[in-house]
Amino acid sequence: MSAKLLITGATGYIGGRLADFYVHQSLELRLLVRNPERLDSEVRNHCEMAVGDITRPETLAEAFQGVEEVIHVAGLLGQWGMPYQQIREVNVRGTEHVVQAACRQGIKRFIHVSAGGVTGPVTTTPADESFPPRPRTDYEKSKWEGERRALEIASHEELDLLVVRPTFTYGPGDPHKLALFQTIQKGRFAFIGNGRSTVSPVFITDLIAGLDLALKSNVQGTSINITGPHPVEKRDLIWGIADALGVRRPSLNIPVVAAMAVASVCEISARLLRFQPPLTKSRVLALSRNWGYNGEKATQLLGYQPQVDLARGLQETVAWYREQEWL
Repeated sequence: MSAKLLITGATGYIGGRLADFYVHQSLELRLLVRNPERLDSEVRNHCEMAVGDITRPETLAEAFQGVEEVIHVAGLLGQWGMPYQQIREVNVRGTEHVVQAACRQGIKRFIHVSAGGVTGPVTTTPADESFPPRPRTDYEKSKWEGERRALEIASHEELDLLVVRPTFTYGPGDPHKLALFQTIQKGRFAFIGNGRSTVSPVFITDLIAGLDLALKSNVQGTSINITGPHPVEKRDLIWGIADALGVRRPSLNIPVVAAMAVASVCEISARLLRFQPPLTKSRVLALSRNWGYNGEKATQLLGYQPQVDLARGLQETVAWYREQEWL
């Protein structure tokens, strides 16, 4: 087995698109996966496969042999009710295992994909990488701990490692944002708060370009946001989706206090009756608080310049969903 680049998490959305990008760049590529059958067939046919599990370090050695560079994308979003330890086992312990395996094999370059949301809701917008993280959800907490551990191990072992924090990623093929598009299409979306809180959408091709620039750079020992052209207010994002769908723009606003009270009731009922709550406290936070980020550090250090504005990105996303009959 021989390959220049190893990617973890290629069965996920970002990892899969990243693998596809490098396949078309004709790069010698190896993918660390638990189940190769979940990969896109074209990617599977043009890459080396290494079957392993980042939560089981004894399965990783072969995957890292002969590799020069690593992009670690694998992670667990989790879902409501999932034990924190299960999320932490992937996002923290799994990250430790992958970074340690890279150190043992003398990897020359390592990109760790974290998340913009490690900050928790931001009080200044747009926030840059100096904003002190105060993660609120289990996912955010685990990604922040995983990011810190990756940097700590890399510093101790002198591994050339850079952390990349993607912000609100969207685009063709994304299964995670589909429910939002469907809710708006059906006229069931309501703003929580006044819709003026911020978010930083980044189109998938821009994110992939940013990750590639990160891999090729010599920047290390720090964290960098990869964002879209600029932060937008939630109402601009939601109205942009409605316009791309050709449906009426949502206008209903629910006070944050009322939404949080409903979410609390939903969560209590869900625990008792064992169902997925339609509204959670974390969703209220996501929809009502600021998540606007500054991308100047990526521009200055990586030469990153996002190319896809929100209107175009949403139109392309809707077109793809419709071609696949997801909408």
